[in-house]
Parts: sequence; C-alpha cells; structure tokens
Amino acid sequence: MNEKRRLEGFKALLNHDKANNYYLEEPDGDRRLWKDLSDEGRLGYIARAATIYNVPFEKFAEAVRDSIGTSAIADAALRTVLRDAHESRGLEQLLPEDGRTESTPLIDRFKEMLDQRWSAGKSLKKARTVGWKGRVHRP
Repeated sequence: MNEKRRLEGFKALLNHDKANNYYLEEPDGDRRLWKDLSDEGRLGYIARAATIYNVPFEKFAEAVRDSIGTSAIADAALRTVLRDAHESRGLEQLLPEDGRTESTPLIDRFKEMLDQRWSAGKSLKKARTVGWKGRVHRP
C-alpha cells in the first residue's frame, strides 16, 4: 500500500472513531464516546490507527495535536508510557528465563516462543502421520 493510501486509511479510521456513534474503551476499562474519552484514551486510539496504517511520525503527531491539544499531550503521553511499561513488565514476567545477558525486544522473545511451540506441534503431528509408535496420554 502506498503512502497516500495509508494516510487516507489512517484519516478515515480516525474520522470513523470521532463520529460519536459507538463507544470506545478507555484505558481503565470504561466505555465512552470519542467526545468523552480521556486524552490518554484518544492518544491510544490515534497511536493504534497510526500503527495499523504505518503512518509517518509527523502525521501521527499532527493528528494528536488536532485531537488532544498541545497542553494535554504531555500528561496523556506520560500516562500512556507508564501504562505500557506496566504491561510490558507483565508480559516479560510471563516468559521463561532464557539466560540471555543482552536485552531482546519482547516481540522477538514471544515470536521465538511461539515458533518453538509451532515447530513442536508440527513435529508431533508429522510423527503421528508417519507411524510414530509412541502413545499420547490423554486425561
């Protein structure tokens, strides 16, 4: 998808959210119309739309300024960063200790774990189809 179409999609999604015809979820779990969302909630929806359509930072920042206003951006951003840090920490704690000394992005660690499980599942399925004699214990 070219940049022009990505920007059009981004703007269309934001305009759809702003239409006030359905409820959106706040970071605290409440549901509100766009006009009643907290600045943090709006920032989250704008960031998700920017991520979906892979828009440049400048277009994302412009949409944030238009929707939140410059005076509230810092507080909304700080709340979002703190919430995301809590979520990242929680996800990190779900992963098994892997003995690495270097920092690895969470997304890469989860991909590795899921790839390992996918490969293990495919191996078991293949073993069953080629006449593997092992027994599968079922509860």
